[in-house]
Amino acid sequence: MEKWKSWLRDHWLVLLIAAQPLLDTVAYFNQNQNGTVSGYIRLALLLILPLIALLKAERKKPLLLGFAVIAAFCLVRLLNCYRVGFVDLRYDLAYLVRVVQAPVLALSFLWYLRRPQTREQALRGILLAGLIMAASVLIARLTGTGNVTYGEGLGYSGWVIDDNRCANSILLVTLSSFAVGYALKTERRWLSVLIPLVVVTLFLTNGTKACYYGIFGIFGAYAAFLLGEKLLLKRPLKRGMLILLVGLMVFSVVIFPCTPRYRVDQHLAKSHSAGEIEATLLEKGIDVTKMSFEERYADPVVKEVFAHYYWQYLGSLPDLIDRFGMDKVLIQYRMTTDVGRLTDTRVMERSYAALIWKEETDTLTKFVGFETSRVDTEGDYDMENDWPAVFYYYGYLGFALYVGFILYFVLRILRTLLRDFTGSFTALNFALALTLALQLGLAQFSGALVRRPNVSIYLALILALIWYQTRGKEAEA
Repeated sequence: MEKWKSWLRDHWLVLLIAAQPLLDTVAYFNQNQNGTVSGYIRLALLLILPLIALLKAERKKPLLLGFAVIAAFCLVRLLNCYRVGFVDLRYDLAYLVRVVQAPVLALSFLWYLRRPQTREQALRGILLAGLIMAASVLIARLTGTGNVTYGEGLGYSGWVIDDNRCANSILLVTLSSFAVGYALKTERRWLSVLIPLVVVTLFLTNGTKACYYGIFGIFGAYAAFLLGEKLLLKRPLKRGMLILLVGLMVFSVVIFPCTPRYRVDQHLAKSHSAGEIEATLLEKGIDVTKMSFEERYADPVVKEVFAHYYWQYLGSLPDLIDRFGMDKVLIQYRMTTDVGRLTDTRVMERSYAALIWKEETDTLTKFVGFETSRVDTEGDYDMENDWPAVFYYYGYLGFALYVGFILYFVLRILRTLLRDFTGSFTALNFALALTLALQLGLAQFSGALVRRPNVSIYLALILALIWYQTRGKEAEA
């Protein structure tokens, strides 16, 4: 029994992190309207991990202060939602829990990772999670049990729920960033070659923009790191690895017309003809391209043509016009004729939230955000981009708290670089900084970083690891 306890103490965090892709697989095969077993397990972890940290931490005040700030904001926001009238308290609470998971777990991991051995567990767990995720995609493909990304021939995701497509892209980028970093330092040459090849295969076949451009973000960054090692640390240049990384980026550019991502882009480009509004108005003797927004809005003939086409372009989110009226929608879009923007679902979702913000919220609500349920309770109109979602749902104060929390860790990185740039130029530090940068960018570009528990746990873990890597001469916790 004692031997088992010792083994569990040395591996519990590896198991916890490595289990995350397995929980996603369980969710895929057991998805239903009432939630999944995986969701309840992650909720239990969100309750248990901070509670144990609070009970066992020698210095409880920092943890208590952090948790108290989060709890106070949540309470104030809920009271304001009660003041203006709840639409769906249960939906809003569930959403709120998902959003606070990253900061709550990040604070908790600061205690759990206080020992170097546990930090090593965390890194091993991330690598093992990447291996499990890659294997799951392969098994799903071989068994024919996986899910496509956008449709047949438009990308392959594996055991991924449709709603988790964006989250899955961020997971692939996050885990692959560490995997390629491991490939750079491993002495096993076959692994240093195999890992980048597997990563580029997964990214090219996935079909999302996040994955395709992630190739250049990850490989380009590590190519720069290899050059930096040579120039700054005077270490031998790993020419073979550098050639491999650059070669795979070139290959990804050349093969792009054969990729699912290219086919998705072509499909979107053909969905509506560009210049329809301009052509229709030109037939009426009006050159709308030379008109300002004010001139367009003041001309009833121009407004009528715009309204006709806006109903067509914005049809995938019909409640946008029904709820706010055509005039407000025309003002929100500044009567643009850009068909790509008008048919972009993400722009529609942000516009929907922006109109709620402008038309249906008072000053106090703008400070703490409007109820998530005011968008809808099915997730159909929920914003895919994280930062606008945090802003509109949690207001000036909530947005400032969340961004400020993450900015604190970014500033620690910058401070460490200013103190000792060459000394902090290590493979681990580079992997952590790169992964955080990619995650924060993808939170806006793709979305689902801070609102999906299967992804935000990695954000929390990386923030905690960054804290320890940027302590300088601070004493052990």
